[in-house]
Amino acid sequence: MSSLAILIDFGSTFTKVTAVDLAQATVLGRSQAPSTVLTDVREGLLLALGQLHERCALFERPPQDLSVLEGKLVLASSSAAGGLRIAVVGNVPGLTVQAANQAALGAGAKIVGSTAFKLAADRIQEIERLRPDMILLTGGVDGGDADTISHNAGVLASAELSMPIVVAGNQVVGEEIAQLLRQRGKEVRLVDNVMPRSGTLAVESAREEIRKLFMERITHAKGLDQVKAFVDVVLPTPMAVLEGLRLGADGTADEKGWGDMLVVDVGGATTDVHSIGYGYATGENVIAQGMAEPYAKRTVEGDLGIRFNAMTILNRVGLEKLTEDLNRDFSEHAVTGGAMQDYIEQISRETGTVPQEPWHFAADAVLARAAVDLAVARHVGRRERIIAREGEAWAHYGKDLRDTHTLIGTGGVFIHNSHGAYILTPGATTDDRVETLRPRQPNIFLDSSYLLYAVGLLSQHYPDVALRIFTRYVTPVA
Repeated sequence: MSSLAILIDFGSTFTKVTAVDLAQATVLGRSQAPSTVLTDVREGLLLALGQLHERCALFERPPQDLSVLEGKLVLASSSAAGGLRIAVVGNVPGLTVQAANQAALGAGAKIVGSTAFKLAADRIQEIERLRPDMILLTGGVDGGDADTISHNAGVLASAELSMPIVVAGNQVVGEEIAQLLRQRGKEVRLVDNVMPRSGTLAVESAREEIRKLFMERITHAKGLDQVKAFVDVVLPTPMAVLEGLRLGADGTADEKGWGDMLVVDVGGATTDVHSIGYGYATGENVIAQGMAEPYAKRTVEGDLGIRFNAMTILNRVGLEKLTEDLNRDFSEHAVTGGAMQDYIEQISRETGTVPQEPWHFAADAVLARAAVDLAVARHVGRRERIIAREGEAWAHYGKDLRDTHTLIGTGGVFIHNSHGAYILTPGATTDDRVETLRPRQPNIFLDSSYLLYAVGLLSQHYPDVALRIFTRYVTPVA
């Protein structure tokens, strides 16, 4: 096998290809073409490979079919056709459902439905309407409440549902539940409880089984079996990104990583946030509250995209605030509230709109910073000033990332907009009773070439190469 690796991301909009020289740990070239997953996924891939060959002359001849990939390492991730869609069924919204959500999101899934307590007929109808790729069934700590998860398993067993069910709840009744579901013709995977003890997360077993199901079955459902003779689709794209970040943070046996980090991916429809680090509560007079959080955490804010959801950001932040920020922070552009409103309405209606005027780039940056502020605030922890018996104290909820020194921006806005540092700098806050525990003085970096997925794909078998690519191409803001 040559030292050339072809790393592919089948996205819903674009198919992206990165060529890497494994021997030198360098990126030889990148290209992308519109995805054709709804017709023949090979068409978009061949177009992207052809563009890559024009730039880099990687192959002996211009690609006419996928046989040009023979003898090369070819790995792929995918979020095509809606990505990996999971419905979560659990006991209590703030406990086992939250744990299940973390397991699913960390596996690169999109949560299309989440329900707690005992399932009723209307909830089954809702799951059927959502048509998830799989169901994650949770509920009860080990040895705790078994009635709810047993009831829900019985309802699912009787339903006309054909998707796999991953059982990740109370282990005392796990085998019994799995057997019941199998007797009714369901495909079942039994894994460790996502919350074996109250307040304790154990999501890795569920994440790994979800990943296996993705490779074994879901890639076929998404039409990716058309390329399986030449392309090994190994991960959902968000999981590939998360694995790349874990490698970048932890390093390898031979090279130290960067340590804890926070990563923000601003898209047209969503803003995703990843954090690597335990984020334990620190400081004096601190009272930790709530559930411990996973070392590698991902959240998806489906209302904070800067195209499809630009109007949502406008409604949450307010037109006056957005216009004021633009005129203050980009004083060379003086715009009226009416012009700002018109632009936001246009990009939310015509989501393929690209900036045409210099102030449009500033407006996109203001919208993106608002999305980042809201998404990061939801992802990280918070602390609230309280009065305890011993006097004034702080109640901490979630991850304390104030001392995290690495903040990375990724996504299209960071590639095409020159205001990346501004987007990642928090806006002003006026509430001194509640503090968002986001990084205070981080070093800001950009994945301006969209390589994190490629780092993740290489991380399992070529960790040293992947880490060198990470440290070389995730660059500091000038």
